Amino acid sequence: MPLGLGSGTDPGVEVIHLETLRAPRADRRPRRRRVWLSPEDDVPHVRDPLTRLRDAAGLQPAQVAVSASLVDATAEALAGADLMLCSPAEARELGLHWRPLGGLRPVRGYQVTAGVREDAERLRGLLGAAIGRCLGAEEQVPEDRPAHGRREPT
Repeated sequence: MPLGLGSGTDPGVEVIHLETLRAPRADRRPRRRRVWLSPEDDVPHVRDPLTRLRDAAGLQPAQVAVSASLVDATAEALAGADLMLCSPAEARELGLHWRPLGGLRPVRGYQVTAGVREDAERLRGLLGAAIGRCLGAEEQVPEDRPAHGRREPT
């Protein structure tokens, strides 16, 4: 499933670029805006490209950090100007405004495993689509139209 950045307030842009998190040289605030990864996304295929993008954007190392939990990452995004790496479905569920990340298209994947390989294959065949829907994987963000925050009740 695609990952992007969730924030507590509408960022007012269609795509969030990490270089926008750089503080002006005259700004002496000790704390800069951060991108928080939940422990689930602290894996090399997500973390390493994001770290390279952070470095290329000229951000400080602490501006892309792994939180202790999903709850902590969400709280940081909701409480201030920080952002959280998440899927569109997670953002909607948590009340965050979601935008794709410029310059990188991180994805989260899941694998069904079982003690016996044949059981795992059977489960993937029988329940793969249903499990994917439960995880929010059916949600594909069209290239030309990013998902935005939570849906309002109709």
